[in-house]
Amino acid sequence: MRDKGIVVSSSGDFAQVEVSCLIDSCHGCSARSLCIGQAQSKGLITAKNPMNASPGDEVEVSIPDTKYSQALLVIFGALLAASLAGIGLGYLISSVFSLPSAGTSLLGLVLFLAVAGTALFRYFKAKNRKTLYPLIVEIIKKAQA
Repeated sequence: MRDKGIVVSSSGDFAQVEVSCLIDSCHGCSARSLCIGQAQSKGLITAKNPMNASPGDEVEVSIPDTKYSQALLVIFGALLAASLAGIGLGYLISSVFSLPSAGTSLLGLVLFLAVAGTALFRYFKAKNRKTLYPLIVEIIKKAQA
């Protein structure tokens, strides 16, 4: 998806871009609660800035929808697998050691979710940080100096 916006600030390799809601369905979007600009008709996003856009520049931003969808599938899939594995392992341990199954299953669930959450956090922080950010692909109009 591509969107147009105005650079509000830039710092290093990143810029804050104010994007306008260009489509009517934006106001009824189910993900609107996640948008920074939910109270207005504009949103504020952080984008990679390889074009060295300056504050006031009008830019075109490419948002990697497919990469976001893939990342969500990885996150929810890993958390679901960890939940099931934790509950299953907890139940197995309870039957081997004659412990209460509810308590050990809950403990397994919590431990596996904590491990999976930590692993996912480190994975996305290290590997996918660069690919999941929106990218400024073009400076449409330079700001007046």
